[in-house]
Amino acid sequence: IQILGFDILLMKNLKPILLEVNANPSMRIEHEQELSPGVFENVPSLVDEEVKVAVIRDTLRLMDPLKKKRESQSQLLGKSLASKENPPHSDLASASQGNANPDAHLPSICLKQVFPKYAKQFNYLRLVDRMANLFIRFLGIKGTMKLGPTGFRTFIRSCKLSSSSLSMAAVDILYIDITRRWNSMTMDQRDSGMCLQAFVEAFFYLAQRKFKMLPLHEQVASLIDLCEYHLSLLDEKRLVCGRSGTSSGSRLQPSGTPQEAAPPAPPAEGRPQPCTDGAHKVSHSRHTLS
Repeated sequence: IQILGFDILLMKNLKPILLEVNANPSMRIEHEQELSPGVFENVPSLVDEEVKVAVIRDTLRLMDPLKKKRESQSQLLGKSLASKENPPHSDLASASQGNANPDAHLPSICLKQVFPKYAKQFNYLRLVDRMANLFIRFLGIKGTMKLGPTGFRTFIRSCKLSSSSLSMAAVDILYIDITRRWNSMTMDQRDSGMCLQAFVEAFFYLAQRKFKMLPLHEQVASLIDLCEYHLSLLDEKRLVCGRSGTSSGSRLQPSGTPQEAAPPAPPAEGRPQPCTDGAHKVSHSRHTLS
């Protein structure tokens, strides 16, 4: 979990303007105050204390709600056992009643879940997440966060982004140029390949070439939709091929004399050819070896 800091400028007409987003905001609740010329002292800030203490407290409350539930159940169990062993009006029983809910004095939680509660409303803002999912899908080696040239070419082919105006040679040049520039700006040279930021830049370039008449935001969104569409078709095709291969394998008869494989029927007009190449090759190879 991560706490982000938003610097917002409030205009005279109460219109908010976002200045920047801090990935590591300061959690100090003190500020320097000049008591006398040249003499400074750190004094608590009531505004910082009111905001930051509540944010940190409620963030910790959101991080492990199941732990709170387990603790409350164990406390109730201990309370019932104590009431059986001791008289109901003893000091121990009253102390256990006071400690049954340690968070009872806390105010109601100030944070509100935005995502995924409002996923349909704010899904258009998840462009970077969706690009990151595409990037992670084509990583070749587990444990690395650098995309190799083969993975980048596979991404282009799988999403059908190459064309007469964008050849695979141009794709290789694009990969080399962007990767070299980003690697020269980073100090970590342990892994070679395209980092996520370089992939995002290449994605922007491809989106601008593919959808020239749209604003950049709509260009990127349109290219993401196109990539996800082609990848969903590819996943569906692999699923169908896997099912057909399993069903054809279950129909094989373990007889000593192999049978002649029948030639595959031609596909119907407008329908894709079924994935029976693997089964046909297996039957043909058995016939040849016999």
